[in-house]
Amino acid sequence: MAPSKGDRASNVPSLSTRMTTHQPTMGLMDAINLLLACIIGSGIFISAKAVLEASGSYGLSIVVWISCGLLCIMGALCYAELGCAYVSSGGDYTYLRVAFGDFIGFLRVWVEVVLSRPMIVVLSVLTASNYLVYWFFSTCTPPDVLVKCLASFLLLIVGFINLTSANWTKHLHQICNYFKIGSLLIVVLAGIYRMYLGRVENFSEPFEGSTYGKITSALYAGLFPYSGWNYLNNAIDDLKDPKRILPRSIVISLLLCIFIYFLTFSSYFTALSAYEILMSDATAVTFAERVFQPLLYIIPIGVTLSCVGAASGNIFTIGQMFNVAGRDGLMPHIFSMKHYKSNVPMIAILCEIILSFVFLFFMSNIGSLIICVGMINWICILMAAVALIVLRYKHPDRERPLKVPLPIPIIFITILVVLIVASALTDRQNITTSIMLLTTAVPAYIFGVMWKNKPKEFNRKYNAFALMLQKVFHVVHDEHTD
Repeated sequence: MAPSKGDRASNVPSLSTRMTTHQPTMGLMDAINLLLACIIGSGIFISAKAVLEASGSYGLSIVVWISCGLLCIMGALCYAELGCAYVSSGGDYTYLRVAFGDFIGFLRVWVEVVLSRPMIVVLSVLTASNYLVYWFFSTCTPPDVLVKCLASFLLLIVGFINLTSANWTKHLHQICNYFKIGSLLIVVLAGIYRMYLGRVENFSEPFEGSTYGKITSALYAGLFPYSGWNYLNNAIDDLKDPKRILPRSIVISLLLCIFIYFLTFSSYFTALSAYEILMSDATAVTFAERVFQPLLYIIPIGVTLSCVGAASGNIFTIGQMFNVAGRDGLMPHIFSMKHYKSNVPMIAILCEIILSFVFLFFMSNIGSLIICVGMINWICILMAAVALIVLRYKHPDRERPLKVPLPIPIIFITILVVLIVASALTDRQNITTSIMLLTTAVPAYIFGVMWKNKPKEFNRKYNAFALMLQKVFHVVHDEHTD
């Protein structure tokens, strides 16, 4: 029998009632480092061109970058309250399930594991491929087949490392983080040096050529590089003092990202005009080529490894949501099983890799992927913000160590509604694609969750298949405490 709504809430611990099998280890700096690793990835290298293309000018692009960062901070404060009140590694999936029921919770899981994460992985490996082939196709567009083949090869490498060992994956993330930080430092320092030399002619008319008709597309493209600010909610059990660390780390990380993105984007304009940025498929490499020729061989490696790290990180961190959804009966429990030695959720990771290949070969337009990922993600984030207000009224006596002023979620919700409605009116193709992708959750929910009394023959074959997967991949049930 399904649990009642009250039971759903009582099954999710608060900060004072949570039970963990280990002592929290993450302080403020650890949380900030984790968030910066999650947020700063391929986005800044992918979205610079997309933001400029939709906004038309340097000045309006900077307004978009800063506005998107401030909007994320408002959303982060809402998530901080939810994370402290409903402590679960399921993150916003848990908040939506408790507030609106199983279907909306399932929708969030479906969006994350079937749509959003595979799309982001594909964006990352495609960007890495474009930067690698730029060495050989600097004056023309590289063949689409070559880019896809190289992206497939990178995806296979990332998948193999994630499936083989969690330690190997962590070492890969560390290496990629070093190259990511190094690449950004090179771009920013080169830009500052050129400003010192007086190369500021592209800043003389910052709003010249601004186009406001595609401002919603510019905002979605600007929001994409900030993706990941809500991932810390999935690690709240590891925070030493969640009430203090969760909101502070999110706000500090996002302010740092705003500053870094502002410097990086501005640095491009010290060497490239708006037209040259729009014509380039690899902006950072074009910038390096213009500034200092030897950087042409350094920047592509840094950007490629940054994107590879982003792809690997998105695959690596999806296991927790699979685990919680499998425990709650909203996903097949085989997805939550882990390798008995390496503790790797092999079936979940393999599923993400297969889905990523599907998107790579059937929906590989980078611009459309950015917009669709943004639309789908922000519709779900909008529902989570609404859930905050709903849960305040449904569970008024719930312990809330952190309670944000009510105007913050109201303003945040209003802005997102305007953004989504405006995009529906001005970008019908992408919003239609996004809605069609979202509706795929309906038959999946009916078949997988609502249909309880499946034929015995189906259950027998499914159980035999699941047992076969367990034997092949050596996965076992994962122990959990919440």
